[in-house]
Amino acid sequence: MSAHPRNAIRHLTPELERSIEQNPLLSIDTFLIPSPYIRDAGIAKDYEHSFVWVQEGEILGYILVYSDPDQKCFLIYKLVTSPFVRGAGIGTALGGHMVASIPREASVYLYVWEKQADSLEFFLNKGFHLGESLVYRNLIFRHLWGQASEILFKRKEESEQGPDKREEIGRTRHDARKTIRFLSHMVDMLSLDNCGRIIEDINRETTSLVNTLNSFRDSMSRVHEVNITELILERIVPYVGGSSIPCELRLKLQKTNQVVLGNYVDVSRAFINIVANSLEAIAASNRETGIMEIKIGEDQGTPYVRFRDNGIGMDEKRLVRGPEGIPLFVGKSTKARNEGEGLGTVQIFSTFGPDNITVDARPNRGCTWKISFSKPLLQSDPWYTRLERRFLEATHLQQSRPLTASSGYQEIVSYIWQTRKIEILLFDVILHFSAHQNIRTIFRSIFGYLVGETPESQLKEYIEGLRVDRPVMKEWLLETSQRVRSRWILIHAAGEGKNLGDAMLKSYGQALDNVIIFTLNPRTGAFYATDRKLAEHLDFAPYLGAEREKLLRGEFIGDVNSTEKPIFLGVWSVDSEEDLLKKLILLREGARTLIKTGVDRKKPLAFYQTTWIRHSRDINSDAITTFGEFAELPREELLRFSRDADDEVQGFILGRE
Repeated sequence: MSAHPRNAIRHLTPELERSIEQNPLLSIDTFLIPSPYIRDAGIAKDYEHSFVWVQEGEILGYILVYSDPDQKCFLIYKLVTSPFVRGAGIGTALGGHMVASIPREASVYLYVWEKQADSLEFFLNKGFHLGESLVYRNLIFRHLWGQASEILFKRKEESEQGPDKREEIGRTRHDARKTIRFLSHMVDMLSLDNCGRIIEDINRETTSLVNTLNSFRDSMSRVHEVNITELILERIVPYVGGSSIPCELRLKLQKTNQVVLGNYVDVSRAFINIVANSLEAIAASNRETGIMEIKIGEDQGTPYVRFRDNGIGMDEKRLVRGPEGIPLFVGKSTKARNEGEGLGTVQIFSTFGPDNITVDARPNRGCTWKISFSKPLLQSDPWYTRLERRFLEATHLQQSRPLTASSGYQEIVSYIWQTRKIEILLFDVILHFSAHQNIRTIFRSIFGYLVGETPESQLKEYIEGLRVDRPVMKEWLLETSQRVRSRWILIHAAGEGKNLGDAMLKSYGQALDNVIIFTLNPRTGAFYATDRKLAEHLDFAPYLGAEREKLLRGEFIGDVNSTEKPIFLGVWSVDSEEDLLKKLILLREGARTLIKTGVDRKKPLAFYQTTWIRHSRDINSDAITTFGEFAELPREELLRFSRDADDEVQGFILGRE
């Protein structure tokens, strides 16, 4: 959403308020806020200074305000946007419109639950001040206040972010090239004697490359706990061992299980950049024996990692720091052919900050990097705080009135959207077990419980045996699984005989940071879905009442009806010309089924490349159409969505499925 049309903002009316109450997109949140009268019993709902955002006939957000009789004091009771447009600036625009409509000398206040760190940050950045705490129904809320003239609802211009994004894509390109060069070298080393180890290393580095690219795609910088001892053993040691440059690696582990606060992908990329530069410096020195020493330790309670090599080093003049504390060599390649253009050192300093980096080097005597870290503290760990807040919100949702046989359609739809919110939390909780286990194995175990295949006692025993840095995560994993299971049972019972397909699929669109995959039975409309990192499409096939060749695999991100991103559909195999036509008919049936479940006919439709190709022709994975167009195609025109299969992949398995 690049611009905000003025006519998108309208006054809130009782009629619009009733529409909002019936809109599951605007009522799925728990609204953990005190009564509006907790501070002032004399205030009343103020429709004149409450507004909604209406675009193309759809309410995408609203701000509900209460005020005193003299209109000197205003309470922002609710500021809500649809999950599909969060980050688009609608909340900022509504808040700014409201503040602009009241006297400049008026005061504005609101209450935010202390666990909602992102909301606190949002309002503090707009000019609100932090007031006293309030305990309401055993929850602690923070009072935020400010004068209208102080409050600035400004939306950061997209142009301001341009250079950062260009710089980030440059760093991503640099890291991807480095990993690909390493993968190419490992392929050259492959032999009968070492195939097991090399294949494992290739799988690990391929996963790392995918994580790096996903990190850029998501444009998110999550801070969490990183076990740097495991990171070095799992990523750096194999990287040095797989290098063609002869080097003796020495590890010194003062701390054998050092956990610090950081971003796993960014820290991993930075360490790889340091080690890659060291290996190249060793090669340039022409020494008979290269030596690299990595030490993990603590200095007066501060964790650090030290990298030391006996490479070519550099002139001391290049270590001089500029006004921003960054040495002169950063961003300037020291290599003969300018490979990498110095982006590796930029990424290192960007990840850790100049205050946490010490570099010492001498010509022909090597180089030493020392990286200092912060220890993780519960109260300063953003990812943990956000996850804890979401878990507590899910607890609150579980306490809301459950569905019954007499529940109305709208009540069931809202319940489905709330359930999906808890499911998405479950996905993210599982992801935090990835440091020690295969998360796909964990998901399969939990999914078996969700569909009634695994008894609860067995699930409890399984979760208890998992490894995780924070034991409380086991409790969250079990309790969230139990909530999802109980809600699935209630939805199935209350929704029997009702057409709920629209809500069942669209509600997964709340997972704006997740790629959602699903496996669909186009005949019945039944499907199962999850985060792409947790499962393969085939994991769901046994539960959908048909053999694999009569099912479809699909994928989408965000709002199902957004015309900006397509839904992908695909099949597993194409065996012959007859089978190719059958699969295209199956895809057409899937498109028709999804339209019946509420997918917009204008929604773009794209196609997966077929996994097993045993024919000279395949479904055209470069083609794109709309659901409406493809659903109406006559049988004789379906083949225009086919093409010659690529010779080099014919007959091969193109995916792990």
